[in-house]
Amino acid sequence: MSTKNMASVYCTIFDSNYLARALVLHASLMRVNRSALFAFFCIDDCSADLLDRLQLERSIIVRHEEFSSPELKQILPHRSRGEYCWTCKPVALLHLMARIPDAEWVVYVDTDMMFFSDPDAALPGPTAHYLLTPHRFHHAFERSERQAGKHNAGYVAGRCSSIGKQAMTWWKDKCLASCSSIPTETTYADQKYLDEFSKHFLAGDSSSHKGLNAAPWNIENYQVTVDEDLVRVDDMTLLLYHFQGLQLFDDGTASLYIGDRYLPRDIQAAIYTPYMSEITRAYSSIRKMVPEFKDGLIDKRRTQGGIVARTLSFIRRRRNIVRFELSLSLEKTAVNLYKSTSK
Repeated sequence: MSTKNMASVYCTIFDSNYLARALVLHASLMRVNRSALFAFFCIDDCSADLLDRLQLERSIIVRHEEFSSPELKQILPHRSRGEYCWTCKPVALLHLMARIPDAEWVVYVDTDMMFFSDPDAALPGPTAHYLLTPHRFHHAFERSERQAGKHNAGYVAGRCSSIGKQAMTWWKDKCLASCSSIPTETTYADQKYLDEFSKHFLAGDSSSHKGLNAAPWNIENYQVTVDEDLVRVDDMTLLLYHFQGLQLFDDGTASLYIGDRYLPRDIQAAIYTPYMSEITRAYSSIRKMVPEFKDGLIDKRRTQGGIVARTLSFIRRRRNIVRFELSLSLEKTAVNLYKSTSK
């Protein structure tokens, strides 16, 4: 695959529990962008082996041994899977900068996301060497900023420049030192470090695009509409949505958002319905190769306890519970409700 004069490379980090979501993320980028490359950073061999068999377009598969440094191998036994994946984000970006030096931008995105329109539209001009996305918390989540920080680490872009590499190297060193899920005044996972970028690297940007890394914590700030098959948040096109808190259960149901908070129906219809269709498609693709594949599906009975606890949980969350189909026969019924365009 030629990477000459490639403008942007997107990547994500995951294991087999997020393989189906990674397929959705890749497929959505292929629909909305005609040139970008997508890199799968696989923590486990199961994911990499299945991706090898799929032979996906404009993609590269990076196995754990290809990007795991001696430092990463040393900390691996001492961090949870989540903490380890967080630690690997800047490592992945630096790996791509070295591997594909002709790329203009390398962009990390969390696996539980989907592109609705071309994300390159949000990349800044030549004076910026990194791009971050602020949380823009809805008032119902405003207390979260003290713990989580101003910026969200689900999207981090670095220009393939000396300043871009310096910023990602600084972030990598911080994450290697500490990436704990236990928040402190100055640290939380890989995330609070992002708020310090502007102190050390002036040539960067905090995105003002409402449609980049929209998420449950900010989507109710906006009026969500569908205009000629484009999803809009206020007057801007939705580029990338973060499905944080979405759970897939082994009984064919999904909770669109963990906990008791209700997602309004217009948001469900415009954003979550197409995502669940693509989840169906992804599991169908995997199950053509491995019919018994269940990775990423939560055991609902074990999670929600006995019948009384399950009933109470269902009552509290019933408006966020939807069904999705895992049958191979329904692959053809999965529909796309959005359009590949950047405008």
